[in-house]
Amino acid sequence: MAYLRRVRCKRVYHSMGLHLLKPTSMDDFEPVEAKVPVDNPVSFFRAHGRDFFVCCADFQTRALVLVKPKEMLTFKGYPFFREALRRQAEELLVIPFSQLAGVAAEVAEDVAHVNTIFVHITLRCGSTLLIKALEASGQMHTLSESDVYANISRYVLSKKAMPEDVTEMLLELIRHINTLFNYSLLQTDPSKTITCYKMRGQVFLIADLLRKALPEVKTVLLYRNLLGTVDSWAHVMAERSYWKYWLITALRLDSFYLNNLLHWAPNSPWDNPVFRCIPVPHGVVWLATFIWLEYMQKAHELTKTDAHQCFDVILRYEELCKHKEEMVAKVIESLGIQCVDEDTKLKIREVFGFNSQAGHSLASRGPGRGESWLGQWETGIISKILDHVNYEEISRPDFVLNGTMTQI
Repeated sequence: MAYLRRVRCKRVYHSMGLHLLKPTSMDDFEPVEAKVPVDNPVSFFRAHGRDFFVCCADFQTRALVLVKPKEMLTFKGYPFFREALRRQAEELLVIPFSQLAGVAAEVAEDVAHVNTIFVHITLRCGSTLLIKALEASGQMHTLSESDVYANISRYVLSKKAMPEDVTEMLLELIRHINTLFNYSLLQTDPSKTITCYKMRGQVFLIADLLRKALPEVKTVLLYRNLLGTVDSWAHVMAERSYWKYWLITALRLDSFYLNNLLHWAPNSPWDNPVFRCIPVPHGVVWLATFIWLEYMQKAHELTKTDAHQCFDVILRYEELCKHKEEMVAKVIESLGIQCVDEDTKLKIREVFGFNSQAGHSLASRGPGRGESWLGQWETGIISKILDHVNYEEISRPDFVLNGTMTQI
C-alpha cells in the first residue's frame, strides 16, 4: 500500500565529499514519524503531485519514492537535483510499482502536450555547463541528475539476463516516472512545456532501454576526448590542487581514492581480466581510462550503424566550448525547438563565463580551465592501455563518434 512518512536526510549527506556520488536510496532518510497509509494514491497525487518529485526506485520493496522538499525554490542553486532533493527531504510518498499505472493515467492528459528531452553523458564532459545553457534559453524546465534512472541502471547492470517480463516491467516503470516527473515540473511553471532531464553518467548504459520505453523523447549525447576526461578526474581527486595531485601520484597513493570514484564506473576494472593485468600503475589515470573506454564502447555500439537511431543530437565538449552559444542554439534547433533570438543567445553566452559547479566538490576548473595536468607519464600510461586492450574502433584518445555535430 502507498504511504506517507515524514523524514529527514541523514547528516552525512549534508557534508561535501565523494560519498555524495552514491545513488539515493531509502536508507538515506531517517524517519521522524510513523507511516501514514494513502488509501487512494491516484486522487492524492492529483491533489498534491505538485509538491512531490520522483526521487528513487527501491527494487527490494518494488516501490517508487517521491520526496516533498522543504524549500521548492532553492533547487536552482544546486548543480545536482539529486543532492538538493535528498538534503531538503521533509516527507516521502512511497507508491508500489503495482499502483503506478493508475497514478500516471490520472495525470497523463495534463502532460500530453509536454515535450521531453533526455541528455545522456559519458562523465566529466561539461554536462552541467550544457544544461545551464539550455536553461538560459528560457524555453524549458531543466533538471540535473535525478537518481531514479541511476537506480534503474544499477538494477539492469546487476542482471546477467533480462527475462521478457522484467524488461516490460522496466519499460512501464520508465514511462510512469516520466509522466509523474513532467506533471510535477509543469505545476511549477505551466508556461514551459518542454522538460529537459540531464541523466547521471551511469544511465547512459541503458540509453537504448530508455529509447525503447519513450521513443518520442528527444535525446542528446554529450561526450569528451580521453585526455580531457582523465585530466578532469585528476582535478576532482586532488581537489583542484596540482601539488596534491603530484604528491599522491608520485607516492602511488591514488589507488586509495579509487573506491570513492567507483560509483561512476559501470563495472569494476578489477573484475575485467584485461584491465586487471595491464602493466601500469592502477591509479586514477588507469581507472579514468577504463571508464572512458567502457562508455565509448557503448556509444560506438549505439551509433556505428545508425548514428541517430538512439540519439537525436551527438556533440563533444570540445565543440561546445569552442562555439558556445552558437552550438547551443544549433542543438536547440536540431531538437525541433524554435530557434533562439539574439537576446537569448547573449544569456546563453553568459553561462560560459562562470563555473557551473562552483562550490561543489565535483567542480571543474571553470571557464578559465588552465593548462592540463597530464604530462608524459600520464600520456604514456594511456598509450599503454590503448595498445594493451586493442579496441580497433576506439584506438585514439580523440576518437569521434559517428554522427557527432562538429560544425555550426
